[in-house]
Amino acid sequence: MIENELSFLVKKLPKDLKKYPKKLIRQGYFSDSLEALRIRDEGGKYFLTKKLIIKKGDFSRYNEITLPIEKEEFERLWPVCKKALVKTRYYYPLNNGLKAEIDIYHGKLKGLITVEVEFPNEKARKKFKPPDWFGLDITQKFWSANPVLAGLTYKKVKKLIEREGKSKK
Repeated sequence: MIENELSFLVKKLPKDLKKYPKKLIRQGYFSDSLEALRIRDEGGKYFLTKKLIIKKGDFSRYNEITLPIEKEEFERLWPVCKKALVKTRYYYPLNNGLKAEIDIYHGKLKGLITVEVEFPNEKARKKFKPPDWFGLDITQKFWSANPVLAGLTYKKVKKLIEREGKSKK
């Protein structure tokens, strides 16, 4: 499956967020690569995923291969992950049938809140106008990819965000 998405920081959470579906997600990575093999516990459903970059330097599109696995397989693999992260994901409706996936990170990334929007095609992605509660577009920021975030702390991410803000001035 081709994943076509944009990622942003969140300026402020929507007031009605709590009324929408959410899942606790644990995901672990077996290497430092952007194309690292990943396992995920998505609210009690378990997956093994490999994301492949389609165009070098473009972090908005991936070829994603996902296979369901059993809980027992996940539990056996989890301890051998090189790094991991935990987040709560909210599924929030947007205009034009799009959905925002709002990730509130826990543990060493507590304080980080991001939002991703997946698009059915390139035309929809190019036409997208982010709502005012979306912050900085981080789609093309190397550090914003989950395999990289899993090895960082919120303090380090905050420094990267501040550096980004200074470079815009």
